[in-house]
Amino acid sequence: MSGAEGPPAWLPAAIGSAARRGAADDDALLSGRAWNQLLESLEQAGAVLRTERAPTTPVDRAAGYRHLMVLLALGIDEALRPSDPYHPVIKPGNVDSVLKWGMDCPDAAYVGAAIRPDATYRVRGRRGTVRYLGFQVMGGIESLANLVAEDLTESADGSFEIVLSADHQPGNWMPLGPGASSLVVRQFFYDWDNERPAELSIECTSRPDGSERPAVGAVSPPAVVARQLIALGDFVEASVLFWLDIEEAGRAQGLNHFREPAARTDIGGAAENVTVWGSWDLEPDQALVIEVTPPDARYWSVALGNYWWESIDFANHQSSLNGHQATLDADGVFRAVVSLQDPGIANWLDPSGSRQGPMIFRWVRADHAPVPTTRVVPLGALDAELPAGTARVDPAGRRRTVEARRAAVERRYPR
Repeated sequence: MSGAEGPPAWLPAAIGSAARRGAADDDALLSGRAWNQLLESLEQAGAVLRTERAPTTPVDRAAGYRHLMVLLALGIDEALRPSDPYHPVIKPGNVDSVLKWGMDCPDAAYVGAAIRPDATYRVRGRRGTVRYLGFQVMGGIESLANLVAEDLTESADGSFEIVLSADHQPGNWMPLGPGASSLVVRQFFYDWDNERPAELSIECTSRPDGSERPAVGAVSPPAVVARQLIALGDFVEASVLFWLDIEEAGRAQGLNHFREPAARTDIGGAAENVTVWGSWDLEPDQALVIEVTPPDARYWSVALGNYWWESIDFANHQSSLNGHQATLDADGVFRAVVSLQDPGIANWLDPSGSRQGPMIFRWVRADHAPVPTTRVVPLGALDAELPAGTARVDPAGRRRTVEARRAAVERRYPR
């Protein structure tokens, strides 16, 4: 790993940051050293998949190699689409329904812009009807400030403005502390068919002298390309190991149950987003029954991921459910079933052939954060484990549900 100052190597932003950091010079590119270092890092990342640390089933092994392609795509996108923090634009994040990273939320559309603490910004927008709209100032991977749409002061026409600056401002304001590097906007959709996203724009209203926009079409200097090639390799290798370490640490605390709730602002979580994690591991003839009484919350959901901490394909599989999509039983309890085979239960969570991975509940603006109970039962005994009135779905109904999910996901993402 390069160990260069700046964002940690496992974070995609480290590749963009590498253009301004690192010791590589022009000769590192012209001699081929930077390219060779990239190839060496990719070889090391691929070697991880052939160790005893990686799952060995064909589906999980294929997911691992596909994950390497995802990391490459994320990293290349980060390198080739630089964002000038003094001339920012709110753009879609590179994480979407295909490029998945860090247990992305299946209900989300992530957008954002690069920022700097020595500038002042104004965000303008309209709320839309999306269930949850949250603004977050990030310093690398650390959350520095949070603001939720419900707390904004709006104009009579429903529009709003937010000022981002180091000095306190009246009205809607987010502080830019030392190290502020990006504005991240999360939009979580409940009703995938009907909710509308927010309309957002950003402008830099004051910037340091000399921060002129680079010439359009300017070719990056050799040293910059060299640093990004090296950082790209570092990212792929470091990200594979980082999320593998996270999954192994979770599994060491026990399988098929959830751990205590936490708001992981230290690794990018929003302060109002309390999460409850677990690790699932099932045989083909087993089912995991999950039970919880949902809290009073602005938003809640549950989702499955694969071993590499990608959300499982939520467009073509019902691998997640939110508070609008889920069916509660007559007693107010949400009961879901994780199993490799479709049990015909409305609240089935489909792992898409994977036999192990993370699972997460998100409680956003909730009055408390309950820890769901779990139990593993034989798939054939599932009916006896669930209430008599449990909602059922036949194969035709499941197909309709998945077709609707796929169409909604295609509408949500621009590519």
